Amino acid sequence: MIHTRFRPKRGKHRLKPLRVIAALIAFTCLCLVFLDIHGALPPFLGEAGLFFQFIPALVQAVGNPDAGWGGVVTVLVLTLVLGRIYCSTLCPLGILMDLAAWIKRRLGWKTAHVYAPPHPWIRYSLLGATVAAFAGGAMVVVSLLDPFSHFGRLASTLARPAVVAGNNGLVRVLEAAGRYDISPVKAAGLTPGLLLFTLGFLALILGLTFTRGRFYCQTICPVGTFLGLWAKLAPFKIRLDARGCIHCKACSRVCKSECIDLASGTVDADRCVVCFNCLTVCPAGAMDFGLPVKPGVETPAHTGRRSFLAATALALVPRTSRGSQAIQVTVPNTIPVPKHPHPILPPGSVSLDRFTANCTACHACIAHCPAHVLQPSMTQYGLAGLFMPFLDPASGFCNLNCTACSDVCPTQAITPFTKAEKKQIQTGEVVFIRDNCIVLLQGTDCGACSEHCPTKAVTMVREGRVRVPRVHPEICLGCGACEHVCPAKPHKAIYVRPHTVQQRAQLPPEVPAALPAPGGTTDFGF
Repeated sequence: MIHTRFRPKRGKHRLKPLRVIAALIAFTCLCLVFLDIHGALPPFLGEAGLFFQFIPALVQAVGNPDAGWGGVVTVLVLTLVLGRIYCSTLCPLGILMDLAAWIKRRLGWKTAHVYAPPHPWIRYSLLGATVAAFAGGAMVVVSLLDPFSHFGRLASTLARPAVVAGNNGLVRVLEAAGRYDISPVKAAGLTPGLLLFTLGFLALILGLTFTRGRFYCQTICPVGTFLGLWAKLAPFKIRLDARGCIHCKACSRVCKSECIDLASGTVDADRCVVCFNCLTVCPAGAMDFGLPVKPGVETPAHTGRRSFLAATALALVPRTSRGSQAIQVTVPNTIPVPKHPHPILPPGSVSLDRFTANCTACHACIAHCPAHVLQPSMTQYGLAGLFMPFLDPASGFCNLNCTACSDVCPTQAITPFTKAEKKQIQTGEVVFIRDNCIVLLQGTDCGACSEHCPTKAVTMVREGRVRVPRVHPEICLGCGACEHVCPAKPHKAIYVRPHTVQQRAQLPPEVPAALPAPGGTTDFGF
């Protein structure tokens, strides 16, 4: 029987359930950003989760002062008061690790953690590399270390296709029973390189979580390292009362940050993610969360914070090209479409430099794009734009009345715009290659490009017995509809030349209310 003085102090264990509830609410809100395939839930739920994501909030505040510093300041204030509560309550990747660890325990696989010394050379090297990359505009480094961007890629590349497949399977079952309560959703194509990278990262995260708990968070993640510097100043911390400790090691075994040093009787607040696991297992009540018993006593700081970053390389897998769903007409000896130095930017990106300096490749826009025209880049932007979205006419075309990408972008790399404003955002301009057009080469009618153009930047004019496309670049938006449906093969007869700096298009005489649904037919769209 445990002596009375070794019983847990009353009420301390209640902190963990509160944290778990808060974490599940935050995680659910962020999952909605990527997994609400029907757009049926209130947008403010996703916006609330995005508000607290540190790197997206920081990128948005630096790139767009009008957006404010609310999210960044809120996270820093929470950390200054409560320590790294962000890492266990608001960070979706951290919460995902906790869910994986919970499933592991339910399967009977238990890991007894022990105290591990910090790795300051690794931690501060990665933090320094992230800060330098952010300052220099090399967002590819930031996106490869940002926890929210990793979560976004996991959700959009792995979880969302599973949700879409489940939805469409249920649709078939209901239709067989004569029910039409839900509608099917078009599945987006998967880029092999991104899929392999995401699966590899998932394997890494699960392996570290199952063996070393939050090793990724307290050693690799630059957000965790940066917040750890602030957490050391927090008045409320996990504290160990060395006088009441019976050295049973129960707290150390459940500490997923491996930061409880029983030998010195201290808890490393720099690495502690304030999960409250230790409070629930200590039989002596020696673990506490709150103000210091003796004012002025602080956890010793780590020394020797200087290092250099080792160079890394990432093998790129070429992107698999996807052709139009229209009927293809092969015309030999045609002219290849000129190679462009960069792809078509998403509408609202403003410029190539601004976009690549603000995008963290979280894939929220890709997950929400109803036409699946936004695709993750591999080599299209070069290494500096790895996994960032681009407008791919081979996959679809941008709907004139859609603002989904601007609505969900957490960094404002895609600036907010209305449906009316989008009708004048010119991402590129149409170019017609007469020598590739099947109308002129085969003397046959077509007109697919004109039929699909939402602004009539492509019209058909009579030349002899056939009608030939004529382009009007001044009213073109660069949506890619004409290029997507052009049946000429192997080289398109019409394409979008991307702008490095997006322009303002002239308004056409009359803009249609909506576009035909992209990819909805295997025939021409007329």
